Amino acid sequence: MRRVVGGLLVAAAGIGAWTACTEQIIAPGDCPDFCPNGQIVLHDTVFTTIIERDSAYRGYQPSYLSNEATAAVVPGVESRPYFKLAAMITRVRSVPGSASDTSTVPIFADSSRLRVTITRKDTSAKNLQLKFYALPLTVDTVSTFADLDPYFSGPAVDSVNVSDLRSRPLITDSVTVRIWGDSIQTDSAGHVLVVRPDSAFEIYSSLDTLQAPFNPADSGRLAYGVRVAADSTVSIGFGMRDNEPLMEWFYHYTPKDSVNAKSDSVPPRGTEFTNFVFDPPSAPLDSNLTVGGVPSARSLLRVNIPGFLHDSIDVVRATVVLVPVAPSPGAASDSFAVLARAVLADLGAKSPLALDPSGIAVIHPGSTDTVRIDITNLVRGWTVVDTSFATAFFLGQAPEAASFTEIRFYSSRAPAFRPALHVTYIKRFPFGQP
Repeated sequence: MRRVVGGLLVAAAGIGAWTACTEQIIAPGDCPDFCPNGQIVLHDTVFTTIIERDSAYRGYQPSYLSNEATAAVVPGVESRPYFKLAAMITRVRSVPGSASDTSTVPIFADSSRLRVTITRKDTSAKNLQLKFYALPLTVDTVSTFADLDPYFSGPAVDSVNVSDLRSRPLITDSVTVRIWGDSIQTDSAGHVLVVRPDSAFEIYSSLDTLQAPFNPADSGRLAYGVRVAADSTVSIGFGMRDNEPLMEWFYHYTPKDSVNAKSDSVPPRGTEFTNFVFDPPSAPLDSNLTVGGVPSARSLLRVNIPGFLHDSIDVVRATVVLVPVAPSPGAASDSFAVLARAVLADLGAKSPLALDPSGIAVIHPGSTDTVRIDITNLVRGWTVVDTSFATAFFLGQAPEAASFTEIRFYSSRAPAFRPALHVTYIKRFPFGQP
């Protein structure tokens, strides 16, 4: 029994010692022997001369490789998409499915249906119209605005009032949904509008043999130009590549040894190419830093990082400061992004770039506000992660080569407005000794 009591006394003594220690540590008081003797000081500096040897380059992406074309009428600029449809079949098997009879007979087109897609809308546009014009088959990806302009002077092949079509009641009966895959809106001319889940507008035009003549010698190829109109300034995105125009042909043919014609259609055909032209064209590069336009322009900025930023600081935030030379042209719907991408190796215009952008800023047409892009992670990589990294980055447009829009910033050759790097940092904390 005494052994048990002794054990309890020892345990109690241990508990008492632990409690006393805890109370002493958390009790308020001054303990200078255990506190570091330094202070956290935040430094905020704008480096106005460390961005140097900056240059602009044009020709990275042509307009015909873009996923979108701009159709616009804005002050000082007009932009028009155009496309050439792919070849169509001109003959079909006389006896479909026959293994022994492979003879063919010609087909005769009855009508066609053209689908185009509006990928970017201008919600401020009133009485928005798309007008289609026939172009010669000689058009190609290097055709200019001046080359094509005469063909936009005659009567339009077809015209659709998108605003009116959009205001029509939805047709939601089961037969319509089964045929079109969704509810539709249609007008008296037979145009159909389908709103996709991504909010894009698919617009279908029914064309007769005068609007879309079928010429077997040309394998059914046709070329069209598109002009946009509205009651005021308008700019929309016209689908290309992934959302290219499609043409579905409806035809008839007479099988061999028969006097009765059969009707059929072919799956929708795409395009040989899509492109757009605008006037005036992108201006030549000058001493400024250009981003955007067609073919796309990018700008390279090199940064001469001061030695002390490498050695003993932690970057809290880093922002590149850019002053526009003039406002970007375009309508409000023409806003675009400028991306800052790290250079993996400094090879000038051909420098390989990081896949993910280090910073982004949105450019609004008509604005002359100073542009600031947060590149904190990029600067931290230069100063902390690996000081052997190339201290340079490119500015590029997103989406690229999809519009006439571009922005020009003053370069380091304009001392009063040159690019600057705004860095907020703290010196590393000098922890004391106990």
